[in-house]
Parts: sequence; C-alpha cells; structure tokens
Amino acid sequence: MNRRRSEDPRSHYFAFFALVIAFVAATTGGAMHAIFRNGQIKTERKIAETRQRIEQHRLDMQMIEVRREKLIDRYEIREQLEHWSSDLIPVTHGVVEKVHPLPAPVAAPVAARS
Repeated sequence: MNRRRSEDPRSHYFAFFALVIAFVAATTGGAMHAIFRNGQIKTERKIAETRQRIEQHRLDMQMIEVRREKLIDRYEIREQLEHWSSDLIPVTHGVVEKVHPLPAPVAAPVAARS
C-alpha cells in the first residue's frame, strides 16, 4: 500500500490534458455557435428588409393602379373637359365607326434596292 503512495502519479497529467482539451472544445463550440447565430440573424434581417420592400412595391403598384383608373374615368374626363371649356361633345355608340389599321407596308429586300 505504501508503494503506490510513493510512486509519481501520472494520471494527474492525463486529467489536466483532458481538461485543457475539453476547455478548448467548449470554447471553440461556443465561438462557432455565436458566429453561426450572427449569420442567422443577418439573414433574418435581410429577409425582413426584402419582405418590407416587396410590400412597399405592392402598395406602390396599387397606388399607380388607382391613379390610372382615375385618369381613364370617363366622368372625370367629362368634368375636366367642361372645366377647360373644350369643344369636344359626347357621341352615341351608333355614331362610332370601327377603323381597322392599315396593313404594314412590305419592304423590298435589301439586295434588290439600288
């Protein structure tokens, strides 16, 4: 029994080495977790900004649609023409004549031109 006490214990070095390795692994794991989490947060912010921009574009498109509808509103046009004292008068549907566009002229081949 006394023989074991007098020997130099080598297990303490192994335990210390194992603790150092565990500390390095835990520190590295914590740092990697922080790095990956920061990347996730940045990605989430970019996604939120993109969604906000998409929603803003949708609202802009709706506003443009409303303005366009207002511009082609026949009653609004009539009021504007009256306000400007225009010579234009309303016509009935029977008076309107459909006009078909002229056929496009056929160009001569480039080689035949002189």
